[in-house]
Amino acid sequence: MDSLILLSWFAYLISSVLLLLASWKLLLWLPFTLRAGVFLSQLAILLVPAAVNDTALAPAFIVLILDLLGRVPAVVLIEKALPLLIALVLAWPLALLWGWARKRLQQQSAAREAAEQEKE
Repeated sequence: MDSLILLSWFAYLISSVLLLLASWKLLLWLPFTLRAGVFLSQLAILLVPAAVNDTALAPAFIVLILDLLGRVPAVVLIEKALPLLIALVLAWPLALLWGWARKRLQQQSAAREAAEQEKE
């Protein structure tokens, strides 16, 4: 049974990588910060785990959908959804910080190049 769980996680991760690559190609026209936010949100949805039962973990998004279909009590749903919601909320400030840092580095390198050209 453990090898089956490991194999299913491996298949899930391969399909996740393909999904990320496909969506990344579609998002190229967006500004970097939005692209980074979407990418980090996708990673949160794909990788944040939740308990299926006492021994097995699965991606929280899939567990929540299955629990919603199975009419699990709201307390259990909230308990399983909380890490995913926190990850999704933190993805966007992290993307903004990443975009700000990238823009600042680009401005600094452009200023350095301009200073070097003035010296010549």
